[in-house]
Amino acid sequence: MSIEKYIKNLTHISGVSGFEHDVSDYIISEFNSLFDDIHTDAMGNVIACKKSKNAGGGSVMLEAHIDEIGLIVSGIDENGFLLVAPIGGIDCRILYGNTVNVHAKNKYVGVVGAKPPHVMTEDEYSKVLGFDSLYVDVGMTKEQATELIPVGSVITFMGDALKLKNGYMSAKCMDDRASLSVILDCIKKLSDVELDYNLYVCACVQEEVGLRGSLTAAYGVNPDFAIAIDVTHATTPDESKGTFKCGCGPVVCVGPNIHPSLVERFRGVLDNKGIPYEIEVEGGNTGTDAWSIQTAREGIPTMLLSLPLKYMHTPIETLSIDDCNKTSSALCEFLKSFKRTEDALC
Repeated sequence: MSIEKYIKNLTHISGVSGFEHDVSDYIISEFNSLFDDIHTDAMGNVIACKKSKNAGGGSVMLEAHIDEIGLIVSGIDENGFLLVAPIGGIDCRILYGNTVNVHAKNKYVGVVGAKPPHVMTEDEYSKVLGFDSLYVDVGMTKEQATELIPVGSVITFMGDALKLKNGYMSAKCMDDRASLSVILDCIKKLSDVELDYNLYVCACVQEEVGLRGSLTAAYGVNPDFAIAIDVTHATTPDESKGTFKCGCGPVVCVGPNIHPSLVERFRGVLDNKGIPYEIEVEGGNTGTDAWSIQTAREGIPTMLLSLPLKYMHTPIETLSIDDCNKTSSALCEFLKSFKRTEDALC
């Protein structure tokens, strides 16, 4: 299966932070033919292992998170409109006018409504409306909504993955299902390769609400080192400073959260293979699972790779499939470049 197909399948599934079970089921079905051992931990992380015949080769952990941002029903007003609160980082400005799926006893279609500009006061028109002014209309009366949609039901963006020109794709939750698609593609390429170390892949939960799943997964796996894969900001007409052009290949992070020897070796492999990449400097918290993985147990040497992504945390996150393919190739070549994990850390 191609990365493009993985992305299409994974972004079609809904899995808000804390409610990732449908995504997990799909991932387990894909992992079954690729790994020797698969289990789900108490947090809901899916952890798979490609075992080595070499008992003393060590272990490496690849990680991407599987949760997405969304909403949760906080109440139902007298007219049947759903009141909502955010799960993860959502900007209210991108919500109004969107179609959504409400996940309750059944799945219901809703629209995110707001007061039309025609009837707003001048003060209202000049302000960014908050969640207290936002509601989801499912076309139900209060009695119907109360019966069918319990408070606590989750809401996700609606929409299938779209193919744009020149190898671009747009979909909800590319952050971070595109990264998991890269890992799946990489593991498929390594299916006939005998590695001298155990290779773990962790599909982790609850990144968007506090980097939670990756911390427990890293504690349980306790690898010699880990590579987290996430997204970073791509260049758009309104934002160019500190961003990366789509098509640049993997973005390799450097900073105090990142182990310098891993980066040095990784860059050496990419230079040798002629795979393009860019460097991103983060002076502190990367805001990714790399931050939590690094501090698990006694500390885990960690590296972070990122895919340039436009319109992050919107229903139309957009990236280049070429970047995904380059990142998969880079990861694959790196994992084949050493026999023992200590070689990559020297």
